[in-house]
Parts: sequence; structure tokens; C-alpha cells
Amino acid sequence: MSNNSGSTDNNLRVLVAEDHPANQRLVLAILKPHGYEVTLVETGQEVLDQWRENEFDLILMDMQMPVMDGLDATIEIRAREIASGRPRTPIAMLTAHAMEDHLTQTMAAGADHHITKPVSPSNLIAGMEETLVRAMGNGSGSAKATSS
Repeated sequence: MSNNSGSTDNNLRVLVAEDHPANQRLVLAILKPHGYEVTLVETGQEVLDQWRENEFDLILMDMQMPVMDGLDATIEIRAREIASGRPRTPIAMLTAHAMEDHLTQTMAAGADHHITKPVSPSNLIAGMEETLVRAMGNGSGSAKATSS
């Protein structure tokens, strides 16, 4: 499933991995007015397929999805980046899980940031910006939670 929102204010290509229809609508409603080019998928396997075929400036990754969860998809992306020499793709784990052990799992998987649901427009955009800063700053994926 793919939705291209055009590029009025921002030309960032964002891969959104979210399996819940209400959360999909919310994220798209937040990102569309900002002009992000959005590709929407529902499973971790679809994330890998899209990532392999396309370049994205940022991935918003739900932690729990069918087929393959966000943690496993992130681990696989990081392994493939290393194996192929492909530049690191910034990844923000987008999840309702806000406990310290979830943040630790996010960091261990290689995500750059942890954005807690439910998201507000300001919280999501700020979390995306923080993800990009962290990914460009050190490339080591130091995750930290952003909540609404």
C-alpha cells in the first residue's frame, strides 16, 4: 500500500510501517500537510521489501506488526546496511510501548529514536527531526523517547 503526499513544504521520503488503520490515518493526516513523500506499509517484511527497492530519508517503524515486527525489521536493515556498505537509514520506532525495557530494545535493534504513541502533530514532527539529527550526528543510533 502506498500513498504519495507530494512535496509542498518538504521533500523527505518517509517509509511509514504501521498496521493499524486508525494510526495509519493519523500519521498520514499529520505528514501530508507538511509535504512529505509517504510510502505506507503494514508489516516488517514490507518494510524490508520497500527499503531494498527504494531510498528513504526516514523510516517510522511500528514496534509490533504482523509477519515481522519492527525490531526484527530494524535489525535486518542494519545488518544489510553493514553488509552492503549502504548508508544508514534513520529509523524512529513509533510505538505505544514507553517502558524503559522497550527503549532498551529499540536501541539494541539499531533504531535512532523512540517516539511514543499516541502521537500529536508536534510530537511526531519533533520526533522525526530528532531522529534525523541523531542519525546524522553519530550514526550509532542512540535512541531516546519522545512522547506527547
